[in-house]
Amino acid sequence: MNNGVKFFHRNFLTLHRISRFSSKISQLSISAATTFPSIEIDSKLVRRGDFRGVVASKEKNRASNPDVVLSRIQENLRKNYRISGDVILFDVVRQMESGNQNFIDHVVRSPERWIPMLIHGCGHSLSNIETASKNEILERLWAQLQSKLAKVPVYAWNARFQVLNENEVDWDPLKELDNMERSGVEPTIETFHAVVKRISASGDVDGCKNMVYNMARKGFSVDAHINAASVFAFSIRGHYLKADSLCEASTKYGEEGSQLAHGAAVRAAACRGDNDRLRQVLRKSVIGSTKKLFLSSTDILETIWQMAEKSRDGKGAECSQLVEQMLNCTLRDSGFFRKLFREIERHICSRHYYTALSLLEDTKRVSDCLENQRKNAFLHQLVGRLSTQLIRSHEPAHLIRDIANRVHFTFNNKYSKLKIRMYDDLLFATLMLKDMDLDDRLRYFRSFVDEIDTRRERIHITLPLMTSEQNLDQRLAILYRLSTMGYRDWSSIENEPLVQIILQPLYNSGRPFRNQSKLDKLARILKSYGISERQVWMILHRWSKQKAKQEAPQPEEQWSRPYAKDLRGWCRAYYSETFESPKTTMNNSIPIPYEKLKSCVDQGDITKVSSVLCSNGWPVDTDFGEIVPPVLNLYLMHESWKNVRSMLEEIAAFSGEWNEDPSKSPMKNFHLLSVLRRMAEEEDTLSIRAITDYAYELRTLFPHATCYYEGFFETQTEYKKLFVKCFERLERQGLTTSTVDELIDFLRCLVKLDLIQLHPSESLTVFFINILLKRLGWAEALSTWQKFLSSLHCPNGTVALLRHCLQQNTDEARMNLQFVLHRGSTFLSQSRMSAMHFAVLISMRKFEDAEKFCDQLSHKVDPNDCLMAMRLMNSLKARSVDDQFMLDFAALCLRKLGLSDNKEVAQSMQADLLRICDTRHMGPTALRVYDLFSEYGVELREEEKNRLAAVIEKHSTLSKKWIFKPNGFLNIAADDDIITNSEEARIQKKLKTMS
Repeated sequence: MNNGVKFFHRNFLTLHRISRFSSKISQLSISAATTFPSIEIDSKLVRRGDFRGVVASKEKNRASNPDVVLSRIQENLRKNYRISGDVILFDVVRQMESGNQNFIDHVVRSPERWIPMLIHGCGHSLSNIETASKNEILERLWAQLQSKLAKVPVYAWNARFQVLNENEVDWDPLKELDNMERSGVEPTIETFHAVVKRISASGDVDGCKNMVYNMARKGFSVDAHINAASVFAFSIRGHYLKADSLCEASTKYGEEGSQLAHGAAVRAAACRGDNDRLRQVLRKSVIGSTKKLFLSSTDILETIWQMAEKSRDGKGAECSQLVEQMLNCTLRDSGFFRKLFREIERHICSRHYYTALSLLEDTKRVSDCLENQRKNAFLHQLVGRLSTQLIRSHEPAHLIRDIANRVHFTFNNKYSKLKIRMYDDLLFATLMLKDMDLDDRLRYFRSFVDEIDTRRERIHITLPLMTSEQNLDQRLAILYRLSTMGYRDWSSIENEPLVQIILQPLYNSGRPFRNQSKLDKLARILKSYGISERQVWMILHRWSKQKAKQEAPQPEEQWSRPYAKDLRGWCRAYYSETFESPKTTMNNSIPIPYEKLKSCVDQGDITKVSSVLCSNGWPVDTDFGEIVPPVLNLYLMHESWKNVRSMLEEIAAFSGEWNEDPSKSPMKNFHLLSVLRRMAEEEDTLSIRAITDYAYELRTLFPHATCYYEGFFETQTEYKKLFVKCFERLERQGLTTSTVDELIDFLRCLVKLDLIQLHPSESLTVFFINILLKRLGWAEALSTWQKFLSSLHCPNGTVALLRHCLQQNTDEARMNLQFVLHRGSTFLSQSRMSAMHFAVLISMRKFEDAEKFCDQLSHKVDPNDCLMAMRLMNSLKARSVDDQFMLDFAALCLRKLGLSDNKEVAQSMQADLLRICDTRHMGPTALRVYDLFSEYGVELREEEKNRLAAVIEKHSTLSKKWIFKPNGFLNIAADDDIITNSEEARIQKKLKTMS
């Protein structure tokens, strides 16, 4: 019995030692297997935990069942084309790194279903983190797959190669292909697609050829993807002729092959940063019938990404206008909106803010698919992410304001039901970001608070700012700065947090001073930090009420100082002194009546005007419609630019009370144009980008200052002065291709902001082309003309190009002329181009050439195009009217181009010409116009009859004064033969007989 017990006891001890030893071994193996980054490091990798009070929603419903996790990832990728970074990292990679065998078994059990999906989830689908973080997650996932699988399948290799290309990783395709083959895996055609695409990205043409030979040895032939990669390789090297020939030959691979080839050419141009080549290839890719790009949405979005990557400052500002044009011409196929959402996140995360805004603006066009959804949900989400990224990256305040102004203009127009309050998101991110210095936080706060709390009524928003610091002295410094910003009503704030962060620590740290109590010292300190005497009393009074509630259910031994009775006693002691004693006030400003301000403005005394506005502000009874234009004129002429901006910001505070009708708003659109012109004069070095940014700010300040019909001539005068000044400054600095592009973008910005409207007879684009022909030559002028055609639909620059070609009697000039006529026909009708061509020929007195081309026409010219050409040429001759051109071109239109067949258009042209004759006192020319049109049966309308009679009367009055006896300069009798036998006399007789 005892021996049996001893034997059992000995065996039990042995088993216990073995179990302890085996548990130590298992612990060692687990610790060895779990050598991966901590949760804190991985949280920073996917940008989690950067903000206070923001709990990741994934933590609440994070699933532990592998089937649920993988199915959710699959559903997100299928429905949204994107996945969050923390899902891939925490739910997949860390589970495999920690040795979660259940999860690993589920992945290994269906590798063809899960492995490619998880690898693809580390590419474009992972849109909310930086590229470097994507690559790190991919490498960790790949390391786990290699360690957990006996042999990595070919589809996993292919997926990895594709994701490496998507993330633009600089990987060695030959080495990776060799590793793949050494592991016993044979490449497929998808493998070669990814490998050749990587080789072509570096422009290695020979490497592409060698890989094609390697494919042939494996039994694979060249297909559309390999051809597209070859196009990319030649294009990235600058061998455009070879690339274009491959694009033309790509039709043998079908429509998809042609689309892939053109997409590769476009992407390569963007990668090279060659905007001229990019525009050229884009124009070639336009479908004539639909005016849409013959490119896939994937290639277009990838091109936009490359343009943002190659931009000067990485923000994509200079290419945002071209991005908008591309998106306007994009075919929105199935899934486009989901791709667009993913790309917006990708651009925001990579700090390409301006291209992200262009993409975000395009969401307004995707209305059909959102009719039955909450349209504002995704928009608020994206704007919130944009705001947090701006603050997280510590971007300059002027850049943030420019971005916010553009968002405000895009989504908060008067016709929009949806209102985006981006400054709220910016201020929230400023208050909640953990890693930010106090000075930066206060600077951002001061920059944003004026937009959301102008009257300083939302004092509760200051609490997070004070709680962000642990030091009492810093909190008091924040309190003082907030008081200087205009926050005064501290008694209206929630008292409990104010007690915890300011009052109680201040009371505990203080000691009585001479005959002052601790409460007296606390009150004196609060007053020294900008809080008024009344506010201090009210704060302590509310504190006494709070303490009374706290002390009521507690025994007296548990009370904490200061006691409620002490606070009440202090309030009683200082009540009379605070509220009943008369206070002597110093420097109380006396309101200035409006009439005094008006008299100072009428006198043109800018010193008195600025003094009144700076010291007293705008009078209460100000008539802004009367006073704003002269005040603005005085400031623009005499004050510094800093004072001009301050005055505009003060006026903008009242713009919400003005009439929304732009014709009745005191601040007109041409006033804003004059402000921009002053800015162009002020800068030491002119920056078109800065003026463009300020145009958005002006639109935000004065939302109702838009174009209107009655202000047409003032607007036209101001925008001409503005661009003349810009060209003058740029010519001194050195006019370059990039500055011309900035000017074009600035012009598009003004049109987009509705500050100007380019009417059909505008002459600004003609002015542009003439300047470029003189300064930069034919090539740049031609390129700019095509930009005007494609982006602004302004063809009037054609006149300048045609005149330039006709002035040079060379073979090259004749070829250029034919190119302009042919190229213009792709954007305009042949009738419109022919009418402008004839108008230019007539203006240059090339009558025979015009007659010849009319006889050779193979198409009919629309009478409306003739009318447009006439109006355009007359607008170009606004200062000195060419009456001979008017008569000759009208005669050509009537005789050769069938203008008389359309009586309404013919009468409109006649009316235009008679109106010019009336304003210029051209009586004889008016008679000839009447005679010319009457020969082709075009009768005068009643209004034109009256105008013609008035013109003849004015002419007879001038003739009596300057020609006829007895006082005329020429001293000729009215019945002299030279008068009675003149052409004008004959027409007058005809007119009398007809009437």
